[in-house]
Amino acid sequence: MACMETIRLGIAFAAQKGWVIHQLDVESAILHGERIEDVLVEQPCGYIQKGNRIEAYFIKEGSKKCDYEHTLFVKQNMEGSMLSVNLYVDDLLFIGNDELMFAEFKNSMKHKFDMTDLGKMKYFLGLEILQKSCRIFISQRKYAQEMLQHFGMNQSNSIQTPIVPSFKLCKDEGGTKVDKTYFKQIVGCLMYLTATRPDMVFVVSLLSRYMENPTQLHLQLPKRVLRYLQETTGYEIFYKKRGNNGLIVYTDSDYAGDLDDRKSTSRNIFLFSCGVVSWSSKKQPIVSFSTTEAEFIVAASCSCQAIWLKRMLIILDQTQQETITIHYDSSFAIKLSRNLVVLSSI
Repeated sequence: MACMETIRLGIAFAAQKGWVIHQLDVESAILHGERIEDVLVEQPCGYIQKGNRIEAYFIKEGSKKCDYEHTLFVKQNMEGSMLSVNLYVDDLLFIGNDELMFAEFKNSMKHKFDMTDLGKMKYFLGLEILQKSCRIFISQRKYAQEMLQHFGMNQSNSIQTPIVPSFKLCKDEGGTKVDKTYFKQIVGCLMYLTATRPDMVFVVSLLSRYMENPTQLHLQLPKRVLRYLQETTGYEIFYKKRGNNGLIVYTDSDYAGDLDDRKSTSRNIFLFSCGVVSWSSKKQPIVSFSTTEAEFIVAASCSCQAIWLKRMLIILDQTQQETITIHYDSSFAIKLSRNLVVLSSI
């Protein structure tokens, strides 16, 4: 399965080039798999089908498999035509700059597999995609509305922020327990909503730490998030043609923000084609001894993500001509990152 970063990057890349994203669906995808282990079943008489693996077929047809994202395949020819395909189980998203290559690809796939041509990409895994001539919008409006209705919050009073600034949560050992399943359902739905909502990723990450023993104190926060969602159901991510063709990166960290174990939280966001393509908010794996150390850790992890995205863009023939600059606001961490003695010891 392609990760959401790959899908968003592909959408942003298509918007950057002004290309249209198309979608194919594999009928009865489970029947096209190939097993390594023995399965003791009796096959219907006259039904023998072997070697029907889509990955092997792509490679056979001249597509190059991305070494950094195994669900991404790119095919190019000497004339500069390109076709990029993203796989997500039985769904295929493909973009390119040659209509003839599109037609050949569709006919080839329909001949080899049972395919349904869904045409221009509009709806994918709960994501709504609106493609216009010079821009692409992605959102989860329908999913958000269904979620509010499911949890009985569709008539709630809306608010402007998902969390009160500087608000902290802790384990609340002596608090009144609430239904764990109900709490997990809300948080789980919110997790999927963060596929297009970077504004909610911090609060959802915070809530996910307390799913095992939620109390009444913890339950107040997801209800507030749902009230915020009521206000912002129509929020979208916008990518435009000829937007920035280089990665723009921002990162930050708090210091000892978790009241239970005093670990810090790392946050980063990546922009391409004037829209966000990758974001993260997660607790650091170690306890930092200073703000400088916490900021240095988030910058180092952000660098790894930047390298991965840069390599993905190279596969898409969008080589970054300039060095990717990571923007963060700790002068001491910046000085530490420039210290070759420190870097050589890591």
